[in-house]
Order: sequence, then structure tokens, then C-alpha cells
Amino acid sequence: MRRCMVRCMHRTNIYLTDEQERALDQRARQAGTTRSAVVRDIIDRDLEAPRAIDPEVAAGFAELADLYDEITEGMFDDDPDVRIER
Repeated sequence: MRRCMVRCMHRTNIYLTDEQERALDQRARQAGTTRSAVVRDIIDRDLEAPRAIDPEVAAGFAELADLYDEITEGMFDDDPDVRIER
């Protein structure tokens, strides 16, 4: 693999549907740039975007939150200096 001192570009061939090609060309014309620049921008935005939370992970956190509520429920009811609002 080559090492570059500045941003290197590597040629990549992809297959596009007719609709994708037309949409890329239209976006490139509107932006006053090339189809390749539009593709690079789309890839950069997608790679920087936060990923959706895995539903199984979210369910695990929800279970932990429910367990925490069960464990701490009434924990400080007899202490007038500590109040937990639920």
C-alpha cells in the first residue's frame, strides 16, 4: 500500500443502477462538482454518522434500569435527609 504525505485518492470501480447514476449526476450538477466528489461526500457522512443502537443492547440496558429501580425502591424511606424522587 502506498504512503501519501497528502490526501491520496484510490480508484475504485462500482456498479450503479440507472437511477443511482442519474441521481448522482443531478446532485453533482447542483453542487457544481463531480460524481466522484459526491460519492466521497456521501461515504464520509455515512462513516461519521453514529450507528443505531442494537435492539438487544438497548433491551439489556432497560432490564438493568428496571433491576436498579427494584433494588433501590424504598431504600431510603426511613431516612428523612435523603429523598429519591421517582
